[in-house]
Amino acid sequence: MPGPIAQLLGEVHARLDALLAQAVAGPDLDRAAFAAFREGLLRHIAVEEKVLFPALRAARGGEELPYARRLRVDHGAIAALLVPTPTPGIARELRTLLDPHNELEEGEGGLYATCDALLAGEAEALLERMRAYPPVRVAAHRDGPRVCRTAEEALRVSSLQAERRR
Repeated sequence: MPGPIAQLLGEVHARLDALLAQAVAGPDLDRAAFAAFREGLLRHIAVEEKVLFPALRAARGGEELPYARRLRVDHGAIAALLVPTPTPGIARELRTLLDPHNELEEGEGGLYATCDALLAGEAEALLERMRAYPPVRVAAHRDGPRVCRTAEEALRVSSLQAERRR
């Protein structure tokens, strides 16, 4: 039985997955469904980066989770693929990133189970902070030669950016 953090964030994943599936269900991309997916996913990433990761780091005495860097690189790559004007191809590329990423978060011994174990005493307060997190500002799509269009390219760029932040 998942704990309260895993339950809440698993529900968010399910809602986002349904929006992405709706966006690509027809012959043309459903732009309204994709826009809702994009906005929701960017907010979800912000909640993890700004609320969950700092709480985990504090609970671990300032030490990051062993896979925190990978999650951050994934988040950067996912965000990079949300920059260009969406196409069915970009939606497929997003799915190639989201499937293993979601497993790392939702799977047995993953991020959310770790959160429920380490943050049980403050779970209610964290849930309130996550629910109250404001919507994120979503910029207009941009296209051009420097915009990532494949998962491989987005992961490479995000990984390089993560190295520079160290």
